[in-house]
Amino acid sequence: MDPVSQFPLVFHDQQAVVDLDPQALATKLAQHFPVEDFAPRNPLLNPFRHRASTAVAGDLTLTSGYTSPIHGCIGDNPGIGAINICYRGESSYEVDGNTFHIHAEAPLYFNPGFSYNYTTGHYNGLVLHVDLQRLQDTAAAIGGMGLSGRRFAPDLQRPQVLSMTEGRQATLLITMRRAFALLDAPELQAHGDLAALQIDDLIYRILALALCPQLEKQDLQGRRKDEGLCRELIFEELLEWIGANLQSPINLTQLEQRSGYSRRNLQLAFSQRFGCGPIQWIRRQRLGLARQHLLNPSPSDSVAGISSRLGFSNLSAFSRDFHNTYGIRPSEMLREGRRLHG
Repeated sequence: MDPVSQFPLVFHDQQAVVDLDPQALATKLAQHFPVEDFAPRNPLLNPFRHRASTAVAGDLTLTSGYTSPIHGCIGDNPGIGAINICYRGESSYEVDGNTFHIHAEAPLYFNPGFSYNYTTGHYNGLVLHVDLQRLQDTAAAIGGMGLSGRRFAPDLQRPQVLSMTEGRQATLLITMRRAFALLDAPELQAHGDLAALQIDDLIYRILALALCPQLEKQDLQGRRKDEGLCRELIFEELLEWIGANLQSPINLTQLEQRSGYSRRNLQLAFSQRFGCGPIQWIRRQRLGLARQHLLNPSPSDSVAGISSRLGFSNLSAFSRDFHNTYGIRPSEMLREGRRLHG
């Protein structure tokens, strides 16, 4: 028997389920992710055997297992990242003509939802699937105030292999293995403490640090110093852009793209500066601009025309908000403007 098969699973080794029928296992796996092909390699030389156990951490389901040599194909899985971690043996992954190998010295393969072919020898490892948006948001949260998750999208949109020969990566990989070991703590599970530890958050943070080189401490310190100097300028430029585009629809996605701020940090920045959120502030600016138009009307201007030009889709709501803000109806202010300039 191959020695890899004798190596214990990462967690719940005594509760492992053994599968000897590859087609039955493929059907079972296909219920959880897009399995397009799954078959043993050299079945005459290596009778098929798959032994696996699962553990749950928050929203994550992790599978630890041993398999005899297999090959297969996983289809596109948009928005979901696959994490394969090798403990013993080796495995290869092919994506768009590029091949990635994992083994004891380079144990982690990350795939950002792309279709891939794989081939293993006798293999003992762990697999989990992560929400790429949550991973991106986690990286942004680690990066700190003013960072949008989109800044980390390039790192999280390409397949990667993490190595034990890189000092920082090795430390993070070892730390993640320790986190996995916590899932095999019956006493924590029995008292409900395992859920309280939020190990899924810890796993997401470790993965974000490992997969996003921008989050390396030295890089962050230098970048934060530079960004601290220009953050005010970025915010002022955003306000200028808003002022120049008040007559067009503006949403939070556009503000994120213009500033590089996440939605949470946009809300925080506007609240600190103006005491309200960005959309509320934009509405105030539009009301102020509407007041200027009403006080300086052209002969053809009307309340409906001015409100429509400034992006107010509902005339009644515009009139109500204007009255609440300025204590006068827009029609009355228009008459006052005509009297002053007529």
